[in-house]
Amino acid sequence: MGKHGLVTISKAAELLTAAGDAVVRSSLSRYVTKYADALNPKKMKAGTVIDFELLVKHRKENIRVEDKKQYDQARGRADEAALNIRAQRQLREIEIGSRLGGLTPTSEVQKAAHEAVAAMRSAFALAVNDAAAAIADATGADLRMIQPHLRAFERVGFEHFVRILAEYNLIDRQA
Repeated sequence: MGKHGLVTISKAAELLTAAGDAVVRSSLSRYVTKYADALNPKKMKAGTVIDFELLVKHRKENIRVEDKKQYDQARGRADEAALNIRAQRQLREIEIGSRLGGLTPTSEVQKAAHEAVAAMRSAFALAVNDAAAAIADATGADLRMIQPHLRAFERVGFEHFVRILAEYNLIDRQA
C-alpha cells in the first residue's frame, strides 16, 4: 500500500496540499466520487478512505487535473484585466468630475491653504494681544508676563496645524 496507505479524504487533502497539490476536501471528495472505479474508495466508520499512493498516481496521470502554473497565469491576466477596468472607471469619474466642475486643481488648493494659514496667523496674533490685555486687566498681572505664554500656545497650535496640512501635501512644512 505504500507509505501512507489508506487515508480519509480529509487527510488525503492535507497530504496533497502539503506536497504542493493544493486541493480542498470538498473538491477532492468530488474527484474521488468521479473516479471511484479507478480509486476504489471504501466506506468506513471514519468516513470514506482511499489508498493515498494510488490517488497521487491517478492525479499525476489524469489530464483533467489542471497545472497550477497555467491557472496562476490565467488568474494573473484576469487580475490585470480587473485592474485595467478599475483604472478606466476611475479615469471616467475624473473626466466627469472635471466636466461638472467638481474637481479643483491641486495648485489652487495648495495656494488657498497657504493663504488660509497666513490669515489665521494674523488673526491669532491680534487675538493673542487682545487676550493678553484682557487677562492682565482681569488679574492685575503684567501684560509682558502673559504674552509669552499665549504666543507659545499659539506657536504650538500652528505647528500642529501646519504638520497636518503638510501630511496631506497641502502646504510645505516651512509655511
